[in-house]
Amino acid sequence: MEMIDCAAGVARQIAPGFTGAGVVGGADVHLGVLRVEAGAEIPRHPAGPDQALLVVGGRGEVSGGDGAWRPIETGQAAIWRSGKQHTTRAIEDLTLVVLELPDLTVHPRAVRLP
Repeated sequence: MEMIDCAAGVARQIAPGFTGAGVVGGADVHLGVLRVEAGAEIPRHPAGPDQALLVVGGRGEVSGGDGAWRPIETGQAAIWRSGKQHTTRAIEDLTLVVLELPDLTVHPRAVRLP
């Protein structure tokens, strides 16, 4: 067994109020933990491969290519397809798990939000 420390203390700063720690990765997949402080925002950028963003703590808002903001909170996820512009901002401190891989498939039993 291997264990990985991805606590806030080992994360690197990516932008003001936004840090990240890698967990695992390979040629086609990356898994990491991101933290966004209340009031901070992940700068708008295009997704590399498909991306799933799971909120494991806190509350915020996400935006896709249309620029509209949607609320997101603990237990919810946002999915962006490769090349699509997106951003996330924190209303409360956010802890996020991000999974990036080509051709990400949503589980058939996933409960989709409106």
